[in-house]
Amino acid sequence: MPSPSTQPFTTGDEAAERVAADPFWSVVRRRHPDVDVVVLPAGDAAPPDPAEVASLPEVDAADAAEGAARGEAEALALWTALVGAEPGTIRTRWAAGRASGTHRLETTLRLDDVDPTAAVAAVGRAEDALAADGWHVLAPGDGLPRVLAGRGEGLGRAELQLVHAPAEARLVLRVRAGDVRLGTPSEVDA
Repeated sequence: MPSPSTQPFTTGDEAAERVAADPFWSVVRRRHPDVDVVVLPAGDAAPPDPAEVASLPEVDAADAAEGAARGEAEALALWTALVGAEPGTIRTRWAAGRASGTHRLETTLRLDDVDPTAAVAAVGRAEDALAADGWHVLAPGDGLPRVLAGRGEGLGRAELQLVHAPAEARLVLRVRAGDVRLGTPSEVDA
């Protein structure tokens, strides 16, 4: 992909025609004529600095098992604070991290056959509770009732999603810890 400095800066009629021809941006423009649409070229994400990856904690099999149990307990405590009811299922696993050679602990808690009013109330409470606890929170006003939150910096960023899927009568909380370097992933899979 060419660098942004070699991309032509398009304005006026040519830009309006490109936006009108685009299946996504044409709808945005039609629904929000008062908003200026600026489409920037996609950029390649910079690979993480190898020194930053090397500075991540290295976790051996014993520490990974202990970390998985601790991560699951922390996710369950969050669930209890945000939802209140017992989850139907809890699944904890090591997933690929954002940087090559890293992994992150992911815990998913799910409750099926949830009352829609209670689920929406839980999502609403979560926004305030997470913000008060230091999370950076996003609660989109459209689409599925959900709260997305994150905290930390760089590769150590933790992420949380609490989503109510009304069609399935399901409430799901997914918590992802920051990246770590694992010894041998097959030995530490939770």
